[in-house]
Amino acid sequence: MSVAVIQGGSGGLGLALTRHVLAHTSLKVYALTHRSTTDLQDKILQDAPGNIAERLSVIGDVDVREERGLENAAKTIKEREGAKSVRLVACLAGILHPEKSLSGVTAQESLDQFAINSVGHLLTYKHLAPLIPNRKDMAQLGESWWEEGDPARGLVGKKKSLCFSLSARVGSITDNEKGGWYSYRASKAALNQVIRTLDHELSNKSSSAIAVGYHPGTVLTSFTRPVIGDKQEDLGKGILGVDTAIHRMAEVMAKATSVEGYGGKCWDWKGERVEW
Repeated sequence: MSVAVIQGGSGGLGLALTRHVLAHTSLKVYALTHRSTTDLQDKILQDAPGNIAERLSVIGDVDVREERGLENAAKTIKEREGAKSVRLVACLAGILHPEKSLSGVTAQESLDQFAINSVGHLLTYKHLAPLIPNRKDMAQLGESWWEEGDPARGLVGKKKSLCFSLSARVGSITDNEKGGWYSYRASKAALNQVIRTLDHELSNKSSSAIAVGYHPGTVLTSFTRPVIGDKQEDLGKGILGVDTAIHRMAEVMAKATSVEGYGGKCWDWKGERVEW
């Protein structure tokens, strides 16, 4: 069975992406969370068809600031699904402390943002990327799908796998026209470098995966509410509801793994490149 791993599965986008993958593919899904596994499983399966539950596993005690949890999660997936079973690793964990000026910067809040937004993604890939099939493995897997087809159902290209990180446009140095948000901007710029470097390593090791960063727009979740307040969806201003955001995210995932030239770059919800 092919597998999707959603790191940050209890967040607004992580929960929605988990539900989307279960509903629109035949992949088994592992949702990683630092929160209660029972609560998250109930939320994911709410109003979902009964047969979806057998494809869902929730692994708790996974805080990306502590490598042990990621190591244990990777070990569990490998033991249950096999050494080359992972088609999608989606890293969605993130935090934001929006400093308006230098006076608002604190060492601990800055370090926390780097620990989760940058290093947390790096460590996730350290432990989960080895479970992604190489190109030869992928060809053999494809031969086994001739009856039912690729279980990814187009979310990931038929001959591809994907490492997918939630970045942000504010991580772009080129696009920084307003300043502010020192630590968040810097942590996302660091993540972009992780994605670029990871994509090179995946290619050098003949992995079936590419690595992609993604700017989802301003999505109406509990993550953005303290910053933007209560807003309505407005695509003209880049403000997206969760359902729209996941639809756009899935479109970019599919295109990135079906068209050459997407790896090692950051893309936004409109499918346009975000310059570093």
